Amino acid sequence: MEALAHFSATTGLEANLEKSSVFLAGVDEDTRKKILIRIGFSVGQFPIRYLGLPLSPKKWKKTECFSMIDKITLRITITYSKQLSYADRLQIINVVLFSIQSFWGAMFILPQSILKEIDKICRVFLWGCSEDKKKRALISWERVCFPKRKEGLNIKGSSNWNIASVGQLLWKIVVNKESLWLKWVHGIYIKTYASIWNHKVPTDCSWYRKKLNALKIKMQDWYNQGRYILTQSGTYSITRSYLALMGHIPKLRIAELVWTSMSLSRHRFLVWLVVQGRLLKGRLLTHKRKLKLKIPVEDIACCLCDEQVMEATKHLFEECR
Repeated sequence: MEALAHFSATTGLEANLEKSSVFLAGVDEDTRKKILIRIGFSVGQFPIRYLGLPLSPKKWKKTECFSMIDKITLRITITYSKQLSYADRLQIINVVLFSIQSFWGAMFILPQSILKEIDKICRVFLWGCSEDKKKRALISWERVCFPKRKEGLNIKGSSNWNIASVGQLLWKIVVNKESLWLKWVHGIYIKTYASIWNHKVPTDCSWYRKKLNALKIKMQDWYNQGRYILTQSGTYSITRSYLALMGHIPKLRIAELVWTSMSLSRHRFLVWLVVQGRLLKGRLLTHKRKLKLKIPVEDIACCLCDEQVMEATKHLFEECR
């Protein structure tokens, strides 16, 4: 209580007995009773919620993340309409739904089953599926998550974004910024090791510590002599780390034309589908399709660039000069 009194005198803040709880571990029953009588707080039970997030000292269970899934599903239910275009759905996913999962993912390593469920919900919503209407995805989810300049829609894949977000915690440990949490981490866990890269994790440590160590191994290539090298300033970037996790992806040559701000969003989406060969596949009467339909073709050269290349949808919208 002396510590609380000192804190109150220093900050001007006082503990509210009705809203405060104490969590006890490693003490016998007599000591437990004395502590409770002394401070007057009620005994708290894990998991608790802080700033909307569940906190627990144990390994996360799938059920503890159901509230996040429910929030995402609720937002879809509120905004769902048969009149929504693909572009409208894309906007909702990138702005509304992404903000929910990124808030959780910035703090915790989420279970893979939950991350897959989030991707599934977004995928189903994007392509307009519902309980009474089943539709096939026109493009694979992996490609949809590519950046726009690399044939995708720039939707953030839940798993890689979660890894990149939690990576910021490791960066703070590496640079050892001044904060109470970092002093605690270095004092309790890093101890005599020169850096986190030399730190060996005990086999009997917590599951979260093991997960962070696994991420550390995956992220070692992003650092050179303790400096983050994906940005010129050395400041950690979640976006740069996310792109590094995705690996090398060929650039779409006409990305600037597809995603030009001079056109409407729904038109840009439709052109993107055309470039992917999904919207006009089997409908655009190119030389390639004529041959497939056994229609005579005098010259297979492209009618626009005159190159001796089979005139096909992909060539017309992506390769033609």
